[in-house]
Parts: sequence; structure tokens; C-alpha cells
Amino acid sequence: MKPLAALLTVVAVLPDGKRVELNATIRPPFEDDDGQWVSRVQLKPLQKEPLDVRGVDSFHALWLACSLVLRLLSQLAGEGARLEAADGSEFPLEAYLSGLTPKT
Repeated sequence: MKPLAALLTVVAVLPDGKRVELNATIRPPFEDDDGQWVSRVQLKPLQKEPLDVRGVDSFHALWLACSLVLRLLSQLAGEGARLEAADGSEFPLEAYLSGLTPKT
């Protein structure tokens, strides 16, 4: 199995009551032939194939990969899904997002 840079497991409770375990995986960034850095992101079972997120350096690629996962989870919540942590408590999406928006 390939190494992980990050793994996040969240349970989405859909509006119809169906529970879906989501596993977000982010692979460590690597430098591509064109000099860009790539980090592979997958949110199973919603995505069958990983997405390549490209950045100017490894930190940027990893940051963009994490941001993508949070955006996908935000989209699910916006569509009416309730997000839960593995222990059944509410997933703290707002706490994860708080670092992405500037304070005014």
C-alpha cells in the first residue's frame, strides 16, 4: 500500500437517513516532470479515481489537497448531509474551515 500524507474518516448521514462512511486519503506530494508538485486526493466512495492536485511546491500541493477535501465535505453539508465523526459526534467542519477564511 502506498504511504499516506493524511487520512480523514467522516460519516455522512444523508437527508434520506442513509449513512455513508467517507474516507478521504491524501498521498504525499511528488515532483512531476514539469516541475509542479502533485498530491493525489480521493474521497471514497464518492470518487472512484484519485484527483491530482497541483501546486508550485510540496507544501502548496498538500495545502490544496486538504482544502479540496474540506470543500467536498462542505458541499455535502450544503446539500443537507449531516457529518459525523467516527464516534457519532458532530464532525467539527467549521473548526477545520476556520483557518481558511480571513478574520475581519
